[in-house]
Amino acid sequence: MKNLLNLQQWAFALALVSLTVFAQAQTFKIPVKSGTLQIGEMTGKLLLEAYNGSEILIEGGQRHRHSDNERAKGLKPITGGNDNTQIGLNYKTEGEVTTIKAVRKVSSRQYTIKVPQAMKLRVDISNNWFNKLIVKGFGTDVNIDIRYGKVWVEQLSGSVQIEARYGLVTADFASMSNNVSIDARYGGMDISLPAKTKADLRASSRYGEIFTNMDIQTDKAQESSLKSLTATTEVTAKLNGGGKALVLEARHANIYLRKK
Repeated sequence: MKNLLNLQQWAFALALVSLTVFAQAQTFKIPVKSGTLQIGEMTGKLLLEAYNGSEILIEGGQRHRHSDNERAKGLKPITGGNDNTQIGLNYKTEGEVTTIKAVRKVSSRQYTIKVPQAMKLRVDISNNWFNKLIVKGFGTDVNIDIRYGKVWVEQLSGSVQIEARYGLVTADFASMSNNVSIDARYGGMDISLPAKTKADLRASSRYGEIFTNMDIQTDKAQESSLKSLTATTEVTAKLNGGGKALVLEARHANIYLRKK
């Protein structure tokens, strides 16, 4: 009898774990393949990745910092909109724009959103419950405006505009065929480009410094492998003869520009 009870307990525990994994691995699909994806207020961490598909795929809702609010059981929040995805998000499509946002203010979660590669991307997040944004593989226009949290972008080939108030911006470009503008006022930035990138560079930092190992001709160029361009708060130069605009601004922090 005791063995039977133990077996039942193990079976119940296994079923509970299975249900938990299933709940955390839910995928919500939005049947849209073009237009603009607008990301509104989110919390926690968010990965946005372009892929060859015809639906927006959302995975996650996995809590990683905050426990459930016991007092709120049986109730629902009214400030963030209806959770019409069942994973803590609200979405709506109006014309060519699909908007996704979180419905909770303090329930930090992690989401992965796979976006059809033909869609443009706009991210606008201003709350301080957001921790990190990762954007990968977009060949269309990408516009990011984020107040708190870190930003990591890679494999972007379309036009890129990033404004980050307090977080570090890290960008790894495989190529640069369109204009790029990055403003990271207090967090600074670390940018990697192919050595043969053609661009019209304008980099400025009033209270920080600008570092690079790229072949940039300036009046105070030093001979070290990683030169400190501290003689001026602004550097203007043509990389490999010039090309698209590369504008980098970090008023209160450092700029690191690397060749790879």
